[in-house]
Amino acid sequence: MGETKTVVHDWRDIFRAFKMAFDPKKVFLGYIGLLASLVWCVVAVAFFSALKLVSTNPYAFIKLALSSAREGIPLAVKNSLLAIMPLDFGEFIVLGVLVFGLLVIWSLIGGAITRIASLDYARDESVSLMDALKFARKKFWSYFWSPLVPVIGVLFFALCNVIGGMIGRVPVLGDIAVAVGFPLAMLSGLLMVFIGGIGALGLCFMFPTISAEGSDAFDAMSRAYSYVLSRPKQFIWYCIVNTLFGLTCLVIIAFVAWLMIRLSFCTVGLGMGQKFQAVQSFILQKCDIACLGFCTTPSAEAKTAVVSLDRWSLKFLAGMLILYVGLIKLAVWTFVTTYLLSAKTIIYFLLRKEIDSTDVTDVYLEEKIEEKKEISTKETDKLFSPTEGTKEGRSSTEEGYKSKEGEAV
Repeated sequence: MGETKTVVHDWRDIFRAFKMAFDPKKVFLGYIGLLASLVWCVVAVAFFSALKLVSTNPYAFIKLALSSAREGIPLAVKNSLLAIMPLDFGEFIVLGVLVFGLLVIWSLIGGAITRIASLDYARDESVSLMDALKFARKKFWSYFWSPLVPVIGVLFFALCNVIGGMIGRVPVLGDIAVAVGFPLAMLSGLLMVFIGGIGALGLCFMFPTISAEGSDAFDAMSRAYSYVLSRPKQFIWYCIVNTLFGLTCLVIIAFVAWLMIRLSFCTVGLGMGQKFQAVQSFILQKCDIACLGFCTTPSAEAKTAVVSLDRWSLKFLAGMLILYVGLIKLAVWTFVTTYLLSAKTIIYFLLRKEIDSTDVTDVYLEEKIEEKKEISTKETDKLFSPTEGTKEGRSSTEEGYKSKEGEAV
């Protein structure tokens, strides 16, 4: 007899996220999600810029997507901090609209990706793209509200401090009230740090919770806080493994993407000659062909030299090549998205197994529940249907007559 293979679910399962990230359904969803997010940001900022509510150029998002990570990430962080700190009413509205749109997009896309990852990891089952999207649509509001719950908690205690500060506007008595009640304000600050900090760490578990348990936003929030606080060592260890392995994979994939673009430019340039060199110089002024920015460093002459294309056909060629480079960069960041969602789903199952002693294969299966409901409904209809009842009555009476005839003979 052959030995039965025992599956031990531990931290090494995180390495499976690399393979899971290349699921065609996840890649398609991640690509559509990133593309929709980019279009939404450009359109929304362009609209509010026309209304003079913000002065941000909508094409800055496109430039950010075309730049390398080494240049783009610091610029994005800097712009985000500048946008948040001196936030006026108009910028607050724009920020709220942008966040609302992004939450709508990723509540559907992220929910579908984590649903596919949950069934793939826990039961080694493949769910169709439409079924995953249907599940995400049914649980849409749970996905939507789960990331907002910590934000709402922080804003609540911040509002309490603001109201306490407004009381301080009252002469004399207000000063005394703020002086006496300021420890409460410090307590509110501590709660804001706790809710915001732990919520930010546990944010990665909210979508996997809903996808695996079929629960609501409150359960997603409670599990996120519980898993981070109950097993901090395991959580940190899983995050370290996830981050280091993910960065290694990202470097390899980004290098492959850069090498592909570089070789295609060089080989086509050998055949096209001087014209393609002018187009390539023009492209390098507009975008960086590297995804991470560590493969090549543009020279100072290339940055200062101004290259212009005299013919519309060359401009069309340069524009199409920039579009292709942008789509390839988007594909690299799609891997980042699908990998993170898959890895966080695996980490959720591992922590759930350790904390709740729940089997990894335990996943909410809505399809079977619906089938049971349909079967029970059909059985109930048969019992209470008049035609079925008369048929059963006729069959019973016929059997009675046959038995009586047999006794008479």
